[in-house]
Amino acid sequence: MGKFETNQIDLRGDGRIILYQRPDVVMNPKWQCRISVDGSTGYKRFSTKTSDQKEAEKVAIDQYFELQNKVNKGGSLQGVSVKQVYDQWIKTKSFMKVGRSEDYINQQFGRVEKIAVKFFKNKPIEDITNQYVQEMMSWANEQEKPLRPRTKTRDNTPLSSSTLRGIRSAHNLFFKYALDNGYIDKLPLIPAPSLKKNRRPSFTKDEWRRLTNHMRKWVEEPCKFNPKNKKSTRGMNGYDKKRYRERFYVQHYILVMGNTGIRVGEMRNVCWNDLDRVIVGKGEERLIFSVDGKTGKRDVVANAGVENYIRRIYEFRKEELGVTDEEFNRNEPIFCHPKGNPVGDYKGSYNGLLEELGMRKGKNGDNRTIYSLRHTYATMRINEVPIYQLAMNMGTSVEMIEDYYSHAKVRSKEFATTMTQGNQKGGKKALPF
Repeated sequence: MGKFETNQIDLRGDGRIILYQRPDVVMNPKWQCRISVDGSTGYKRFSTKTSDQKEAEKVAIDQYFELQNKVNKGGSLQGVSVKQVYDQWIKTKSFMKVGRSEDYINQQFGRVEKIAVKFFKNKPIEDITNQYVQEMMSWANEQEKPLRPRTKTRDNTPLSSSTLRGIRSAHNLFFKYALDNGYIDKLPLIPAPSLKKNRRPSFTKDEWRRLTNHMRKWVEEPCKFNPKNKKSTRGMNGYDKKRYRERFYVQHYILVMGNTGIRVGEMRNVCWNDLDRVIVGKGEERLIFSVDGKTGKRDVVANAGVENYIRRIYEFRKEELGVTDEEFNRNEPIFCHPKGNPVGDYKGSYNGLLEELGMRKGKNGDNRTIYSLRHTYATMRINEVPIYQLAMNMGTSVEMIEDYYSHAKVRSKEFATTMTQGNQKGGKKALPF
């Protein structure tokens, strides 16, 4: 009799089916079972989930014959482990890249390897219950917190909803693979973080109008050439060349990002030859951006007016380089440093601008970031286009749009009028830039 077994019953008399109860359970102890079968080593342990002996015996015998049949067909008594299923899943990586970026796919596999594989190790995947998954997510919430450099202790700040959602999404993909391939009979329920309580800070229409109006003065007035400043260099139109350039680009970066919803990482790689035109609605032309980001390649239809912003950047850059339209390098990033290398973002200048306006923090007290421009785009456009079209344009899911932007009153719209219905790219002459 094992250390943690009492009232042991050998149902066959050969040690193959053993019923027992736990000594630490006094009130209404449920019968436990351990089974061994011919052709396999070790035991299979499980709870019969009943304190009635007769019912427990029936459950144990049924399980014994099921396990024996499984082993006879070449299966394992313990079942296939989480690690083994992961090793099979990772072989499908190349097939998953359709419509998704390589970085996104690698991130999904990395999350599962770092969390599920590490947490469950060799535990049979068929034994993974909803409770086990909840324990895994709680463990992940602690493990994923950054380490403090000095103390090497975990930061107590809870993971953001977006991070938890990413973890959840990766593991849903993994368990969906396990289900499709017969390793499990049903998907475990992975708790979803409450995203609505962590609404991302954006700009209201009034704030956006105030920001864009202020930027005109913000670019012009402080940038006038000061001969007393040794670091100041007279540039175009008598302005401090370096300072004016920075603010000019920041102004147009904000205008473009807020009117396209493009991610920071996506915009970083957008070059001049990634631009085209598309016809929307009743013959209206819009600028279209071909981007490549975490959700793969897609075309982004810009709001009206964006072509004017892009054209200003083009004319500025052409004058800066002293080149003609024919000589202009269309492989160069739109937002670039003077030497042509891409700009990561304009975080410093952007934050300074918001501080100047007293707009650094949103209504919820959280700091606005560059990503607030994307959130502003979504909040304003959610009432103007069908939510499915908006999700496609932003490279995200309808669920994500609903979760993050449900505070906006969404009007019901038919799909008769869409952002890109019946249109062909490049129907006109190629853009001059």
